[in-house]
Amino acid sequence: MKNRSAGNLKHLLEEKITTLDMQIAHLQAIRTTLCTHHQNMNTLLSMDLSEISIVEKEERCLVTVDVDQDTTFEQEVELITAETERYQLGRLHKASYGSMISVSSLLNGCFDDYSKLFIEIPFLPYQSGLHIMPSGKYLRAFHQGKWEGISRRYQEILDYAKQHKLTLHGFSYEMGINENVIDRIEDYIIQIEIPINDCCCR
Repeated sequence: MKNRSAGNLKHLLEEKITTLDMQIAHLQAIRTTLCTHHQNMNTLLSMDLSEISIVEKEERCLVTVDVDQDTTFEQEVELITAETERYQLGRLHKASYGSMISVSSLLNGCFDDYSKLFIEIPFLPYQSGLHIMPSGKYLRAFHQGKWEGISRRYQEILDYAKQHKLTLHGFSYEMGINENVIDRIEDYIIQIEIPINDCCCR
């Protein structure tokens, strides 16, 4: 009888420890995301929005959902909401999210040919089926204002890459970085990051 009671207590404690570890990992992930948002705010105070730069990034795992030009905004919200519920995010402030457009579409002048929405979940371990945002050098630029003007910004990015003999590949990753602190769409800032071949930067 004592062995059974001890066994039940041991099992209960293991469950409590596992639950606590998950809560700690979750809180650490939220802290990481909030620190990222804080860093974005610091960047906003000092950055030149007209600048195009080269940055180094680590590999990241993204949850993605497929979209096309016929996908409505309401459908996009439903798709993203389903994924946040699937990964038990609760609210989107626990993740970074944005949209993806292939470099091949950009090179063909199709600046609205978005194919995926993404969610970056800091505490998500690698799993098959996730999209890998590769490590390496990226071309980074910003677009401020209404979305309709982003095609002009992409053309400036392509011109910059051509001028500096940079080869873009994969996808362009767009992410809003100040939507929580603005009242007007004219102040909305989108961060654009596109992988470039390392050999082009030497």
